[in-house]
Amino acid sequence: MTRDIRPLTDGDLPELSRFLTAGFHTPADASFADPEVLRWKFLRDVERGGEPLSYIACDDSGAIVGHVGICRTAFVGKGIESPVETLHMIDWLGSREHRSVGSSLMRKAHASAATQFGLGGSNAGRAVIERGGYDLIGQIPVYQRILRPSYWLRVGGLSAAQRGPRLIRDALRLGLQRLNRKLTNGPIRIQPVDSFGDEILPIVEAAGRYATLTDRSPDRLNAFLRFPGQAMTGWHLLGRDDRLLGLVILNIVPQDGGKTRIGKVVDCLLDTDDVDSWTGTILALTCELNRQRADLAQVYAGTPWLASAIEAAGFTTRFALDFRLRDRGKLVPREGPFHIMPIEADYGYT
Repeated sequence: MTRDIRPLTDGDLPELSRFLTAGFHTPADASFADPEVLRWKFLRDVERGGEPLSYIACDDSGAIVGHVGICRTAFVGKGIESPVETLHMIDWLGSREHRSVGSSLMRKAHASAATQFGLGGSNAGRAVIERGGYDLIGQIPVYQRILRPSYWLRVGGLSAAQRGPRLIRDALRLGLQRLNRKLTNGPIRIQPVDSFGDEILPIVEAAGRYATLTDRSPDRLNAFLRFPGQAMTGWHLLGRDDRLLGLVILNIVPQDGGKTRIGKVVDCLLDTDDVDSWTGTILALTCELNRQRADLAQVYAGTPWLASAIEAAGFTTRFALDFRLRDRGKLVPREGPFHIMPIEADYGYT
């Protein structure tokens, strides 16, 4: 038996951390379940009077037997007259001894927004949300580019016979010094910022003419810049005459016990669908991630112009994430295109 499902509190964080690492079979010190990271993910808005971002279920002894985290946002942009509230569930887990608790937590989360979406997830999680009314809208391809061929000597899960050919292939393909010279002289320049303000609002409005996207308010973006783990960085994109063209959030995420570093484009938004402008942007970001000593760069492409730009910049697709939408009221146009980035879930810091 379980007690009523309730919002997470600060005192629950240590136990929740243990519950998540045990349930997801990760090391006890996994960064996604660090209590400070959990506080940032689930309590930052609650502390300012916002709606709960996390619910737990407990058994009769008070032990946590289920959890669901919520990323709240809204769909805006192409085909949408006014923002449509939505959410994405993360760190969603029920104990094996309480099999129905996961569905109960999902229903609790669903009740707090008009629509819900899913991006990737485990096989079990995808099966549950499919039964819960989530329609497959499409797949979001994930592109990567090796920046340091030595990555293949340090990444886990490969045999010696697999490492050598990949190292040689990427050493020949990259020509890093030629890449750096090309990027330095490119048409797009990036400028670091400590925070975003109202200067980005025209960019978001313009981007919404070409695609459906989620809210990019300064408050939402700045919350990512306050991530307590490895620091994320914010950037303005500048074109000719230093005109502000777009915004970016980057992150360097350690993998394989710190042996490798993935440079992630957490968010990137321009005020245009021009492929050349997007290509110049991806090249400039690749140069910056290389400067930050990432071993590989990773970018998502929800729109066709972004996919074309990423491929022109020398990236190759590695896998794709299912993008699913639960929209009983048909409030969100299905034809898209949808501008989906790691900021939509928790892929920007995991």
